[in-house]
This record gives sequence, structure tokens and C-alpha cells, in this order.
Amino acid sequence: LERGDADALVALLTEDVTWSMPPLPHRYHGIAAVTDFAVQVPMTRCPSWRHRPTSANGQPAVAFYLGADASSPHDAWSITVLTLHGRYIAEITSFLGADHFRPFGLPTSLP
Repeated sequence: LERGDADALVALLTEDVTWSMPPLPHRYHGIAAVTDFAVQVPMTRCPSWRHRPTSANGQPAVAFYLGADASSPHDAWSITVLTLHGRYIAEITSFLGADHFRPFGLPTSLP
């Protein structure tokens, strides 16, 4: 997301990947739907991303921060947990909201 590289994202996904964002009811299933969502929303409508790697319950995760542009502060957006199948991402679960960051020892803003 940070680079806006859809091809790099697709290369990491299984064909039957899912993406959900609790508490939102939206759920995207399959590589085409997940790619379309990623390109249409976070890679296009969100101006600038930063991230920090983390883990959640032994699974790889990413803390995402959203900013108005690359030089502005970036505020906590989601803790995104990745479920792997082999070396590919089979499930993306983005827990939205800054309240999720403190339990991970992460700042709620990046300068």
C-alpha cells in the first residue's frame, strides 16, 4: 500500500484470499475482488501510507498509518493481521481504529 504497487500485492496473495475490516460488514473474497478493492480504495483514495511491522497472536501483522501527504503526520489507521498459507497471504483482517495501537506498544501517530 505504501508504494501503491498492485502487482507486488497480487504476487503475495492466494487465489481465494479474503479481506475483512471489522467492525465494517464489507468482506472481499478472491484475488480479483481483493485487488479491485485495494486499487480502488487504499491505493487510490488514501493519499499517503506508512507502516510498521508487528505481530498478533503469533501471526504477522502490519500497523498502518494514514497521512494527508508524504510530509505530513500519519495517524493510526489499522492493525492488519495476515493469515498465511505457505508463503502467500490467504486472509487479510484489518482492525480499524487507533485504539488497537496501544496494546501493541505502537504510537498512534508518526511525525
